[in-house]
Amino acid sequence: MDNDNLKQAYQLLDLPENASREELERVFDILLRKSRSRHLDPGEAEEIEQKIQAYKRIVEADEQRKIEELSRKRYEKWGKFAGTAEKVDDFFRLYRTHVIIGLIAVVAIIFGTNAYLDHREEQKRLAALPPVDLSIILAGNFMTDDQNGGVDALEQAMAAQIPGFKRVEIENVYLPPQGEAGLSTADIAYQQKAMAVIASTVPDIYITDAPTFEWLSNGGAFFNLDDVANGELKGLLTEDNIVKDVSDEDNTEHVYGINVTDSTLVKDLPLGFNEMIISLRGDTKNEDKAIELIKHYLENLPKAAE
Repeated sequence: MDNDNLKQAYQLLDLPENASREELERVFDILLRKSRSRHLDPGEAEEIEQKIQAYKRIVEADEQRKIEELSRKRYEKWGKFAGTAEKVDDFFRLYRTHVIIGLIAVVAIIFGTNAYLDHREEQKRLAALPPVDLSIILAGNFMTDDQNGGVDALEQAMAAQIPGFKRVEIENVYLPPQGEAGLSTADIAYQQKAMAVIASTVPDIYITDAPTFEWLSNGGAFFNLDDVANGELKGLLTEDNIVKDVSDEDNTEHVYGINVTDSTLVKDLPLGFNEMIISLRGDTKNEDKAIELIKHYLENLPKAAE
């Protein structure tokens, strides 16, 4: 790669040409998180893709430089015959390994072709599906029935419960209940995995149990539901349904979750759980359908039916 292209790549990432690999990786991590957002407009997506390509150009140039430096050190003992020694070495290395490389290439082509065909079939399947009405992260001590369809069966069951819904998309992030002794090593591993998923995913709503609600609420993840609780949901709510927490912004208690555990619809879902609290993501763009889901579950509480 010529120096001009490399210089442009650094400029596109707003980095100096002497930036460390750590600085480069930090910028790439930010770009990767942004690229996973479902709310990018075409211009933003194109800009992120250009920057990712710039990152790749810089990394490739750095790796090539390292390879050339290692090669130079390897053959410098030959002095003025270094070039000849390198060519002879390359010839024997290629001659000895070309059959193995050929076999690897054939295997790679077979697997690559199968992966490509599988990808195309998956793309066709997704294209044939109706648009997603709500995307949901299920975070906490929830168990799907993996022997009878798992998350897919849960998605279908939940969509069927809400009039007008065709499809919901659910990601189940399992977090085991915390014992009296506190978090075990396995618990910490589950929590770290959950943090990675939650940080890189943009759902419309979170469905949690009480410990996970408290964990996420402390991080400012949830949408303030005060107006909704005092508005269209007011006649359906009791103190038992309202889940509050104190906001870090104004140090005041607000409604951030609605407990729908006792709803008959919730109990009909193919899901193992102890409690179910529904919260909206802080920057949700699908508020109306999220409130519609909550409202429908509240309307099917035993107390509301009496």
